[in-house]
Amino acid sequence: MLLAERLAIPDDTSAILWDMDGVLLDTLSQDDALCNQLLHAIVDSGATVDRATIRRFFPFDLPEFWRRILEAIAPSSERGRQDELIPKLVGAHEAARESASVALNPGIEAVLRAAREVGLKLAVVSNNPTAQVREMLRRHHNLLPRFDEVIGNDLQRVAKKPAPDSYLFAARALDVPARRCVVIEDSLLGVQAGRAAGCYVVGVATGSASFEDLEASPSVDRTYLSFETNRVAMTPGLVTKKSILTPNDFVSHMIEHLAWRVGCSIDLRWNNADWSALGRALGEVMRTFPRSRDSAAVLGMIDDGSAEVRLEANAPGRLSLKGVDGVDLDWFLGLRCEQMSSGKPLVDLLGGIADAVPVHLDVTVCSVEDPHHSWEGVFRSVGSAFHRMMVERSDRPSGEDGPEPDEPVESDWKVLRPSTMSAEVLRSTAESEVRVFLDCSGFQPTRCRFDVSDSIHVEGLGDLLEGLSRAAGVRLDVDFKATRLSSSHVVMEDTGMVIGRALKEVLVRRMRRWGINGAGSSVSSGEDLDQSPIQVGLSVEGRKFWKYVPFAMSYEEFRRSFLIGHTVGRGLFSEDLDDFIDGFSGGAMGSVVVHIRKPVTPQEGWPMLFRALGTAIAEALERNPSRKGVTPGVKATLD
Repeated sequence: MLLAERLAIPDDTSAILWDMDGVLLDTLSQDDALCNQLLHAIVDSGATVDRATIRRFFPFDLPEFWRRILEAIAPSSERGRQDELIPKLVGAHEAARESASVALNPGIEAVLRAAREVGLKLAVVSNNPTAQVREMLRRHHNLLPRFDEVIGNDLQRVAKKPAPDSYLFAARALDVPARRCVVIEDSLLGVQAGRAAGCYVVGVATGSASFEDLEASPSVDRTYLSFETNRVAMTPGLVTKKSILTPNDFVSHMIEHLAWRVGCSIDLRWNNADWSALGRALGEVMRTFPRSRDSAAVLGMIDDGSAEVRLEANAPGRLSLKGVDGVDLDWFLGLRCEQMSSGKPLVDLLGGIADAVPVHLDVTVCSVEDPHHSWEGVFRSVGSAFHRMMVERSDRPSGEDGPEPDEPVESDWKVLRPSTMSAEVLRSTAESEVRVFLDCSGFQPTRCRFDVSDSIHVEGLGDLLEGLSRAAGVRLDVDFKATRLSSSHVVMEDTGMVIGRALKEVLVRRMRRWGINGAGSSVSSGEDLDQSPIQVGLSVEGRKFWKYVPFAMSYEEFRRSFLIGHTVGRGLFSEDLDDFIDGFSGGAMGSVVVHIRKPVTPQEGWPMLFRALGTAIAEALERNPSRKGVTPGVKATLD
């Protein structure tokens, strides 16, 4: 059964049991603003709590919510005040809720109306007192008359969620077996209660838990980003006109590559993880595009990721995937990448496109050094192949030349106050805004701020940069902001690139004023070679290059045992750390060579590698009057 063209539930459903906070009503947004106001007024003017903490404790009733908030923010010496503070906070919170206007979550109105039209019974099951729940439903959007039952947390002998009691009580009150009830929840506590009651459980990420956490929960049968309707619109034309939202940022990014290479603007919102259905929806739109030929072939690539694609229109819709010799396709498809635990969502997406257009979509994966780049190579190839089917090849330019636009070549870079001691560099792209301040007057603790979504974990990069800057004897301040989609790959590559550029700005000015080494390594004695498993060399002479040289194993063994698929520090992906080295090399316009002298675990090796790179940077920065005005290479220029 599909309600309001957006909520899929079992055909034999007789009732829907709704949580209130975060599902029906957007009380999370209200609490996000309210909590800090109450903390400042009642606890301390300097007391603050972040949105992630509020969201984590949002499923609990107000006394428990505030107890956990206070425990999270207060030093242990002040926790004795909790008994005094909690009643004040709860009372003020309840009063504020009574006077405030709370928005209905997107799509709820349509789903409630559709449920009534097909004769479903409806109940609200909340972790708040019954009278309070009824009053909230009465005051906000006249919701109370729409429900047959309202069940709160104050019924005798009915345990609170995550116990199943309240949902079992609601099913009995509606005279419906629990197995024919659908529970709709936003929290992990709530979905556990629904599953324990034997209901079909829908998770919706409009409240406490993220889509990723709900999707991963064994208690959830189906997960939604929200109950807004899906929409897929693509129009041949301006590729920079794009709006893409799916539950997975990396899937969104691949669709972005596809639309860009097809040559389309795109407006897409998809509320669930049925990637085959999303592929079919995209394919149905692409089927309407004009076609100038029935077949096409393309080689697509980005950096170290490449693929070849063939399209045949006069064939049943199907997807064929293979790898060239040297590419283990099963291994590649099983690799995690950004927010994906494997490549299955993208395979399903491509299969749906092929089925709906319909075309025989034949994809050959040709290189796998970084799964992020490999998938980008695939989707660029697919988009370019569809573009070739749509349009005739353009004539060559006539040779007529018009005025150039007034725009600097490096419009995304700004270098502020560069000197022989420091540089501040800003870089803005469609994906990120990065600011790095590099100060070579001596080591100070590294300061990093990453404004990204909770779906990626990059805080551990600060730990590695601390080791690098300590070894280099420099201070690093880093600010990163994701401007649209959050990608750990982009965080690492762009941060490395801007750090490298800041280093280059200082190196060039030192080279011109004093002369410097311009090159360095982490090796200063034979003992270094004997003792450390990892050594790094750096030479800044105007070209980007980086290479890993494993001594005691093949490169393929090294790639699998160190570079790809491992978790380091506080949730960092090893394949993303490789992107940092890539970005650093490009920003510095320097060559980086890493010698892996003996096997080492990624957890031990990556911190060693960053420290060794810092030592190499320190030597590169040292004065060397014999090289005044020239680079460390005999070419002698950075051009």
